[in-house]
Amino acid sequence: MDAAMPHVSRAESALHVVTPASEPQRTLKVRAEYRLDEAGRKASLLQGGNGQASQRVVLTLPSTRLHLVHVAKDGSARLKLRPQFRLNDDQRIVLIDARPTFDHVPTTDELLQEAARNHELERGFFGQKTTSRVARREAFGQWLEQTAREFLADPNRRAIVHPAPTARVCQLATSRGPIHFYAYSGSTIVRQVPLEAFRRFQNDQRIRHGQANIQRERDVAINAERRRMMEGWVATHGTPEQRERLSAGAFPKSEWLAAVADATFAPLGALPMYDSNGARTLQDFLRQLPAHPSIVVTRGSYRVVTKPLTTASQVQWEWMQWVRRRLPAANVHLRERELIWNGDARAPRHRTTTLLVTTSVGALNVRREFTVPEVAPAATERTKEELCATA
Repeated sequence: MDAAMPHVSRAESALHVVTPASEPQRTLKVRAEYRLDEAGRKASLLQGGNGQASQRVVLTLPSTRLHLVHVAKDGSARLKLRPQFRLNDDQRIVLIDARPTFDHVPTTDELLQEAARNHELERGFFGQKTTSRVARREAFGQWLEQTAREFLADPNRRAIVHPAPTARVCQLATSRGPIHFYAYSGSTIVRQVPLEAFRRFQNDQRIRHGQANIQRERDVAINAERRRMMEGWVATHGTPEQRERLSAGAFPKSEWLAAVADATFAPLGALPMYDSNGARTLQDFLRQLPAHPSIVVTRGSYRVVTKPLTTASQVQWEWMQWVRRRLPAANVHLRERELIWNGDARAPRHRTTTLLVTTSVGALNVRREFTVPEVAPAATERTKEELCATA
């Protein structure tokens, strides 16, 4: 017995159906929309048309021309005249979202020829887009590989730390902005970037943690040394009341710092200290002027501009040398303090020249700011070292 062959019925597309000669050819009513320029509008009027710029006609097309027809969701059929596809000067197909314009009233054949040309260029347009997309993807992939090679070859480069890199994804700062690299996407060399970036990130964290521990140990040692200095100073120079507060843990560190600073800068007693109460200083200065006899300057109504001075007058230079003779290990800086009242930009500004003196007392750094007098120090004032040298 012969094997029975299965019968498969295949549904043919309406575009490829061969209509028997005995069956009448089916047709479809299609709307065609186009535009007329001024010459076309004149021709339309001469032929009895309405002469309008926007024209709409209904064509009856056979089923063999359905590839030139677009059917909308509402069931309306129109001839593919919009959008238009044209060749530009570079022989590339471009899309023009407008109806075609004629300088005469087109015939049915001309409209069909326009739709057929549009149909062919449409296919080329989307093929061109696919080719361009593939080319861009390949170019980007090559650039990504080059960036990955440069990152892996340079041990000093790091990934962006916010968000922190992981073994699966990281970001690199590039000339095109932050770019993501994934361990599961891209070529082999691109997939190596996240793991390497994560390894470098963890190594940097371990180094920073170790440096932080070293700095913490150094700070603890310095604080312990300062604590011993404070205890020794109170035991030697402190009053019974201060020693009692120290033993009870109620002795403030600021009190000891002020006492050490007073003792350190005692040789500079001839210099007046700079008054840090700028509101009071500026208020007293402005009240001396007829325009501001009763002005009130508060803490928030003025600002201070401080700038270092790179030049010094003869008097200022003599005072700097005077300070250096009495505190040879100190750093002396000449500065200008300018007090500015915010209430009136035209109000005079109070300027003061100061000497900032900083020095070290063991593990302690002390500083004090003095106002530079307008008169130079007396020539007879000499240090003990100078007197011994001349004796």
